[in-house]
Amino acid sequence: MKNDIYLQKMIEGKEIIDNRNKHITNHVAIFDIDDTILDTHTNLIIHPIFSLYMHALMQHVYTVFITAREATPENMKKTVKQLQKLGIKGYDLLYFRPSHLKDVKEYKLFARKNVMECGYTPLFSIGDMEWDAGEYGGIPLYLCQ
Repeated sequence: MKNDIYLQKMIEGKEIIDNRNKHITNHVAIFDIDDTILDTHTNLIIHPIFSLYMHALMQHVYTVFITAREATPENMKKTVKQLQKLGIKGYDLLYFRPSHLKDVKEYKLFARKNVMECGYTPLFSIGDMEWDAGEYGGIPLYLCQ
């Protein structure tokens, strides 16, 4: 059942990428990490979402990861290493939640807004929680039910 949602959102995301206005050169796809592109129970890649990520790269769409993982030096180093091990290397920005921001919903909104303020035009944001997508993130692709 969950795999059906991943496949459906992969297809939707690829259609958004393929149908974008190609005259705009600063499009970005925004991804969550945990239980979006990485299965936290198995520590394995979630293949349909990884395929969507790779499609974005191949279509010259910028990629950004916004994670609720706390921005400690240990977490940041571990996360970068984990992503590299999974073959996720070509992203443009990687956001971690500052320790003083406890409200994940507020942080994710702030991070998406910051992506726009950096000059990117979001195509979509994808995640497994309701706060992973939405305002400032282009078309929301929710993996939650």
